[in-house]
Amino acid sequence: MIQGLVGVVLVGLGVYLTVAPATTAELLGRSPVTSSDWINLRATFGGTLLGLGAFVAWLPGRRPWQRFVLGLLGWAMAGIGAARLVGFAIDRGPDPRQYVWLVAEVVIAAACFVLVRRRARAAT
Repeated sequence: MIQGLVGVVLVGLGVYLTVAPATTAELLGRSPVTSSDWINLRATFGGTLLGLGAFVAWLPGRRPWQRFVLGLLGWAMAGIGAARLVGFAIDRGPDPRQYVWLVAEVVIAAACFVLVRRRARAAT
């Protein structure tokens, strides 16, 4: 119960930092200039917190360690990718490198989720 509550609170904070990156910029003393700067703020801080919160809420246990590691990586990449997509929609005009990051995040998240699923099926 506490784990789920902590996860939900972290997801909420991640969502807030994703939709309000000016808060992060102010706290860090940064002055984003380009749309890609804003997208990176959303993804790096809001997205990471969003993914970690989802991981904490999802985590069924620390064992086996492979599931733990794959889940952490998968949820982190999913959160970062989701925040990056929000940045694409709100900030517009991402540079080409943003697309490379997004593809990498989607591929890594998908691979982690497939591997977690395979391991779960093999265990039953």
